Amino acid sequence: MIKVDRSQVPKPSALDKKNKTGKTETERAIEHYTSFDGTTNFEFKIYSDSEVKDSLIKLFRGKCAYCESTFLHVYSGDVEHFRPKGEIEEASPNKKPGYYWLAADWDNLLLSCRNCNQKLSHSMYGIGTKKTMGKMNQFPLSDGTKYIRKHDSVNGIADEEPYRLLLNPCIDNPEDHLEYGDEGVIRPKKVVGGNESIKGKKSIDVYVLQRMYLVQSREKKLIEMQAQIQRVKEATENYNDVIGSADTTKKFYYERILKRELEGLKKFLNPEEEYVGMARQIVGEFLRVNFGIAI
Repeated sequence: MIKVDRSQVPKPSALDKKNKTGKTETERAIEHYTSFDGTTNFEFKIYSDSEVKDSLIKLFRGKCAYCESTFLHVYSGDVEHFRPKGEIEEASPNKKPGYYWLAADWDNLLLSCRNCNQKLSHSMYGIGTKKTMGKMNQFPLSDGTKYIRKHDSVNGIADEEPYRLLLNPCIDNPEDHLEYGDEGVIRPKKVVGGNESIKGKKSIDVYVLQRMYLVQSREKKLIEMQAQIQRVKEATENYNDVIGSADTTKKFYYERILKRELEGLKKFLNPEEEYVGMARQIVGEFLRVNFGIAI
């Protein structure tokens, strides 16, 4: 997961579209839930408009906002509500309604793959049995009494934010909460006091970031990074061997190879690439220590 600047893509105009009576979907949803009887759900539609999906694909560069996998070649993707629109799984005593007034809020919409968003059966890294996992309507808080359940709360969700346990890549910097180990394993980062990041730990669980096939995919990318790092090391050694040589042709030759290999390594940091969060840790640290390059 990486930080994504939402201001890079304008809010889709479709989200403010009005019906024949001149009301937006948000206004109609507020009317519905103001007199909610606990049974009849509102039918949200506008978030699935093609303009919204296209804007999210552009914003997240065709990758899942949570796991950073590319998937558009096999699946169209989910328009994911960070704060769930229909119900809140952890809320008590009533799970419904969810954050109905945010169903068409641009800041609440992300692009997700089905494996992060939907409840599916997954083989988990380090666990022998399968588990049914996925975000869906989960939105855990550190204090279950702090949920904002109405659209007209004085400070809105601002009062809830200090208790939020899930990472939002458009608000948080995931690098402060997540780190990567061997074999593509993801884990919560140690924060002040030496404890694991609670947001990192909960996000790994809710977004299913330790599912086996995802770990294997990250491991494959990690192997590619390590191989390119080795090529850079070898190119550096060859260049250092001739740096004091009077043979300018040889120096130019090995310098050009080193630059080429460095550019190959830096490509892992391109925002369009998969698992840039891992690359920023592995490749970023190598470039900083060996070349003084800050990313």
